[in-house]
Amino acid sequence: MSAVTVTGLSKSYGDHPVLRGLDLEVPEGSITAVLGSSGCGKSTLLRIVAGFVRPDAGTVTIGGREVEGPRARVAAQRRGVGYVPQEGALFPHLSVGRNIVFGLPRAERRGPALARLMELTELPADLADRYPHELSGGQQQRVALARALAPGPSVVLLDEPFSSLDAGLRVSAGRTVARALRQAGATALLVTHDQGEALSLADRVAVLRGGRFVQVGSPDQVYDAPVDAEVARFVGGGSLLDGTVRNGRAETELGALELAQAAEDGAAVVVVRPEQLEIHAPGTGVDATVVEVDYYGAQVVVLLELPSGTHVTARGPAARPPRPDDKVGVRVDGTVRAHPAGEDL
Repeated sequence: MSAVTVTGLSKSYGDHPVLRGLDLEVPEGSITAVLGSSGCGKSTLLRIVAGFVRPDAGTVTIGGREVEGPRARVAAQRRGVGYVPQEGALFPHLSVGRNIVFGLPRAERRGPALARLMELTELPADLADRYPHELSGGQQQRVALARALAPGPSVVLLDEPFSSLDAGLRVSAGRTVARALRQAGATALLVTHDQGEALSLADRVAVLRGGRFVQVGSPDQVYDAPVDAEVARFVGGGSLLDGTVRNGRAETELGALELAQAAEDGAAVVVVRPEQLEIHAPGTGVDATVVEVDYYGAQVVVLLELPSGTHVTARGPAARPPRPDDKVGVRVDGTVRAHPAGEDL
């Protein structure tokens, strides 16, 4: 049985629908990431599961017990749920140790519990007497997680927990939190707008768009086999090209490309991943003009303009990158996916 099951969940604020009949199962002991752009309803979903917001319709069950629905409504503090908000929301006047054990019965606040929780979340023991303002952002998030794990919840909810951290801290803090959740055997629901975060940390990814889940699957399923062109663009930054499918190939401005999946003949939107675009000397493949070059250390991301004016993105090694206004040749390596033109995105 799933640790968390959401069925037919809907929520509107005034005349604005936010969630539209959501269904989701979060397997016990797994980390599921709800991935979507800002304003798509991710945090509203999390707050409904936590018990902070009431839905207009639908049910939420945790461990097989209905906690939200027409037959029951369990108060937030009785759901067995740990909640980690965006900024951690630590008590500034309490030490790290007192923050962590705050939700425990008074008799359990002393003894091995604190040391165990700090070890689980990879917090050095000497931080116990410090205050939140003396910690880095990543350390503060780990303290917030330790506090959420302290009562032994069956489910941990994380609301964009790394959004305020810089890129380096975000990666390291995410890995630490994922390790702690798995070591604790907790079921986790993480909401994020960062596709790299969702793909690297979660066991399952649920893509939320327009108040509905458009795809739910493992990270490799969502990345390698997006359900539509918009998911492909959002998860992985795929370039979208107009094309025509004929006899198992897609005819595009970048040439006739082999398809990774069966597709009906006709007009299509063809998805090309950044890592599939190879940049060569002019005369190889299709001519293009370099518009922008973004340097990321070992890699560069290159924005290219094709003869039609269409922009595509390439990603590759940083050795001898092109410069803006360079004329280059572009070729596609590997198979691509095609989706019917005009599909409802």
